[in-house]
Amino acid sequence: MDTILSELKIGLTLVDNTGQIIYFNQLASELLGWDRNLPENNILSCHKNETKHKVLDKLNKPAGVEWHRVIKAHNRYIENAYSPINIPGKFTGAMIITKDVTEREQNLERLKKHSETDPLTGLYNRNLFLDVIQGYITGSKSYGLVMLDLNGLKYINDHFGHEEGDRIIREATEAIRSSVRDSDLAFRIGGDEFLILTSDKESVLKMIETRVKKKNMIPSKDTPAVLNLSVGYATSCEAKDMEAVLALADQRMYQDKQAFYLGDGKFFRQ
Repeated sequence: MDTILSELKIGLTLVDNTGQIIYFNQLASELLGWDRNLPENNILSCHKNETKHKVLDKLNKPAGVEWHRVIKAHNRYIENAYSPINIPGKFTGAMIITKDVTEREQNLERLKKHSETDPLTGLYNRNLFLDVIQGYITGSKSYGLVMLDLNGLKYINDHFGHEEGDRIIREATEAIRSSVRDSDLAFRIGGDEFLILTSDKESVLKMIETRVKKKNMIPSKDTPAVLNLSVGYATSCEAKDMEAVLALADQRMYQDKQAFYLGDGKFFRQ
């Protein structure tokens, strides 16, 4: 039986209603740390004091459905499926079926990350922004939005290629990351558009704008491929819904952008 279970890569642990382990196979020992040299192994040793009573409650129920638990130990993800056993007058406890599900969980993490982040910059994407902002709206929580737009990206792409454009986008990403607080969230919501979800306090919004602007460089015909971001912000106190707040931040960003194209960036328009 041990050989069969080993080939199937299944760990097996039999535990009574006090948490004491009656039997375990080799893989269960490797994955969960059970030690044959100890006089007694108990699954309660794996649980925090505040959760031990819940484990005992489940082990002592006369009947019930399976329950599952995925834990991370020794850089591996381990899934435990608990199957209650009740033989009246003889035995009450559970059989724990254990599998190493590291590859599965890592794949799920990658899928989750790809669904929430922009592949070029690693920033969160528009879909996640819409999910997060909905929580603010539902909880009637105030917020500020900072809209940013990368100036001259089309010119850079057209004259120097998309590889150079991607470099500037990544440079903009680092400028944004180093300008926000740990509690702020930064998103890439378009080709040259970025968004920061932050506090509705004017001092915080102004601080982010100032930090970003300090990293801007003035482009020229000789060196057009430099970082330059236009910025505009608005708060939930200024408009009745998120779309209106976003539109107001976008409008203010566009005003900043117009000033850039009429001044330092006017050659981009030629």
